[in-house]
Amino acid sequence: MPISQDVYVNEKEGYEAYRSYGYNLGFSVRKDHHSYWPNSRNLKSKDFVCSKDGFKKLPDLNIQRKYRRSDTRTGCPAMVRFTVDEAGSWKVKKIIENHNHDLPRPKDRHLLRSCRNICDEKTYVLKAMTDAGIRTIDVFSFLADEVEGVENIGFTRRDAYNFIQKIKRAKIELGDTNTLIELFKE
Repeated sequence: MPISQDVYVNEKEGYEAYRSYGYNLGFSVRKDHHSYWPNSRNLKSKDFVCSKDGFKKLPDLNIQRKYRRSDTRTGCPAMVRFTVDEAGSWKVKKIIENHNHDLPRPKDRHLLRSCRNICDEKTYVLKAMTDAGIRTIDVFSFLADEVEGVENIGFTRRDAYNFIQKIKRAKIELGDTNTLIELFKE
């Protein structure tokens, strides 16, 4: 049994338990269906599934697109369902452990989407070093050397670039862009 019949305090704790189980086995996790108690907005149940659960909608062939992302979903049945009682305790109600696809090799597990995140210490280093004028790729290489390899860093190079771009976009305020547009018009 991957997740014991323990009681979890909240959704985050239940998700973390299933996510770490998924990482150890080699699959990525995503949140799925949920239901509420009648006449309230309190959760009654919540499902966490393998990221390959279900199928994508068929694309509209009339729409021209430059790039079509490949479909990676296989209808995988692996999942866990938590029920939430009135007191707010999360308990495992149903669990399916079987997958209908190959799981990644242990050396590729660091690429699983639900297992990647940039921790606070690394965000601070990324932000400080890029603010000092060091290129993002060089900061990523430095962090990878510190933890002895990119598989131990906890995020990908693309995640680092996205994080830096998000910070840069937040710095540009609405008034700054309007001023720049007016300057270009002149």
